[in-house]
Amino acid sequence: MDDGHDKSLMARHGLLAHKASMVVDDASLTDARSSYLLGELENLHLRVKEIDAVGNNANPHSSSKSREQQSIEDPSEVRAKGCGKRLKMSKEKAISRGNRQCSVCGAVGHDKRT
Repeated sequence: MDDGHDKSLMARHGLLAHKASMVVDDASLTDARSSYLLGELENLHLRVKEIDAVGNNANPHSSSKSREQQSIEDPSEVRAKGCGKRLKMSKEKAISRGNRQCSVCGAVGHDKRT
């Protein structure tokens, strides 16, 4: 149990539940065992609560005070894929190119087709 500090909450809960289940199975066989275990569990429950009240908490991350202080913030904004890259229509492309140059004679103002 020395490595209990490193275990997650679910792992600790699972281990404790398994051990408690074994004890309950053994104690439920007779009335004497059941009444004894019930009394001991009540005493144990009070002693476990006193651990947090005294401040000798073995795992400070499991206290309710630290859970309240932890908050989840919104993620930082990320631009969408391809944002800012608008595709131009063919008319816009022709206007932005300026005057065409003829590929035959090299003059500006007409092209090979006209």
